[in-house]
Amino acid sequence: MEKVPEIKIKLTDVTERLDEGYLLLSKLREEAEAPVVKARLLNKEVIAVYGEDAAQKFYDPRNFKREGAMPKLVLKTLFGEDGVQTLDGKSHKKRKTIFMDLMTPKRMEDYHRILDRTLTKRMDQEHGEFQLFDVAKDVLFRSICEWSGIDLTQMSQTEIDRLAEYQISMISSAVTNPKTHVKGIENRKKSEKWAQSLIEEARTHPVAGKEEVALYAFASATDDEGELLPIDVAAVELLNVIRPTVALTVWIALMGHALFSRPDIYQRLHAEFDQLQDSFIQEMRRYYPFFPMLPAFAIQDVEIDGYLIPKDSWVVLDLYGTNHDERTIETPEVFRISRYLGKEKHISYDEEYEMIAQGGGKFEAMHRCAGEWITLHALRVFSDQLVNKYQFTVPEQDWEIPLNQFPTFPKSKAVLVKK
Repeated sequence: MEKVPEIKIKLTDVTERLDEGYLLLSKLREEAEAPVVKARLLNKEVIAVYGEDAAQKFYDPRNFKREGAMPKLVLKTLFGEDGVQTLDGKSHKKRKTIFMDLMTPKRMEDYHRILDRTLTKRMDQEHGEFQLFDVAKDVLFRSICEWSGIDLTQMSQTEIDRLAEYQISMISSAVTNPKTHVKGIENRKKSEKWAQSLIEEARTHPVAGKEEVALYAFASATDDEGELLPIDVAAVELLNVIRPTVALTVWIALMGHALFSRPDIYQRLHAEFDQLQDSFIQEMRRYYPFFPMLPAFAIQDVEIDGYLIPKDSWVVLDLYGTNHDERTIETPEVFRISRYLGKEKHISYDEEYEMIAQGGGKFEAMHRCAGEWITLHALRVFSDQLVNKYQFTVPEQDWEIPLNQFPTFPKSKAVLVKK
């Protein structure tokens, strides 16, 4: 096995490097002329890997662990501390089971129905120009709260808007300037306080028969010793259902880009909607940038692409790079609406590593996003309504998607005018 080539990053180059955004790791690979590269800054080093083979080894718990791998700045905003993403082994499996037990076919049908109703109500109220991003944020927050057993009827529109914005803030403040990061930490604290009050209420007034409803599932969830999860941890996990679902606002805005900045895609999807809807959705998840990378620690020496990853190495899997890997994906920089035709459901139900927009591996045992099926239903509802139910005109706007911004979406936030 070969030694991983190293790129030293000068302190004076850090800002310029970070500005490469989603392309940072691919740029490092190009400089190293290798599929595996080590980046060193001062006394810190990280090994970056990508591709289907790398993903298989990265998600294997015999090779890598997540505990301690996620930077604190990300935990304090995006994921929260002591959540399922930070666990390994039996603790992870027990906690992950709670999430997966929420994702039954019946509960997915419930979510689809709730979202479709909520989006229809909001779209019927829209007249003239609006930002698809803002509509999606509101609708996704309301829908996931209802699905999770959270009653918003006693809250004002201002309070609901504020809570929905907190979910976006936790995502957008994970890797950013210090001022925005501090704001994200404050908004997570406010969100956790709200979630803790919900957990307290659910524990004080439990409702029989609600075991498959997120609020009550986490209110009654236990740790490895059989004790109720600490209320702050239960609140983090409840937010780990709400926040990632509201994060789909980003994908809805990117859907707006796919449909309305590219008339050819819209026209073909409209003409063959029943046949192409799910293939369009899967290609959209592959093509557009979402979560850039995931970290872990090697718990033994691991070989990837002929290079030795030493035990205890801090390693990141390049998700965006894997989904654009020309070694396994034909013309990865081309949006092909029919790319996944015939295997649309296979990608998100059986296949583990071919496309890893929301992680790879087995849902129950590995760190693949438990909300992938919620994502599919959300994208189905929005694509159906945007293509089939309503008609829009598309004003001139800035459709640029900055790759140096996380999360990223069109600068215009997808402006439409409802006819």
